[in-house]
Amino acid sequence: MTNEIQESLSKSEKNYERLKKTNSRFILISLIASVFATLLAGVTAFSGPVAGAGPTAWKWTCGIIAMFTATATVFTGLHKQLTVSERLAKSIECTGKLKSLAFSLKLEDCNKEEIAKEYRRILEVYSEYIV
Repeated sequence: MTNEIQESLSKSEKNYERLKKTNSRFILISLIASVFATLLAGVTAFSGPVAGAGPTAWKWTCGIIAMFTATATVFTGLHKQLTVSERLAKSIECTGKLKSLAFSLKLEDCNKEEIAKEYRRILEVYSEYIV
């Protein structure tokens, strides 16, 4: 049982790291795109189009702002739709419970039946984070 718990813990930690990177990536891309769109729109409103002069420059500037805004919107939507933050929280919870079991197994007076029961419960609830 110790090996199974350690193996599940290793898989859970890898899943947590992957979700953490995905979460950070989505938030960062959305934030950067939003900031660039806001800055470009502000500069354009203050001093005119950035990409030259005349109607063509306005079209290009507005198009660039629209691309930044669309990128921010898409990544914010994906982040929400894929429930990355919620899955990350569950993954942290799963990893913590598995660490607790691994620690309990090292104690001399541990109740192996209770640990096995808790491990089964973790497998039932958090199976997607251990696969």
